[in-house]
Amino acid sequence: MTKIMQDAKDLHVVAVIIYKKNGQAKAYKDAECTKQFTTSELKEAFIKGALIQLGDAEFVKPIKYAESSSVGSVYYITPNGTTATSADIASLAAVADA
Repeated sequence: MTKIMQDAKDLHVVAVIIYKKNGQAKAYKDAECTKQFTTSELKEAFIKGALIQLGDAEFVKPIKYAESSSVGSVYYITPNGTTATSADIASLAAVADA
């Protein structure tokens, strides 16, 4: 059995916010969208609980985490722009750990 343990830094943390900059598919750590998540940080945020902030008051929960070529990505559901009754899956990517 694999267990995910909280660290002291996790005390009273409800969720980590992943910020999205308009027109980009990068996962940012700050509201100004200047500091991109590393793969290990994004993975930890997803596992321990994260929300993606898409706009000023629009939040979604990520539904999947995956890595490809050492770059982590979180995936989320977004409404389809042309068909009102359908949805698309979008993603935000981290940068590879140094």
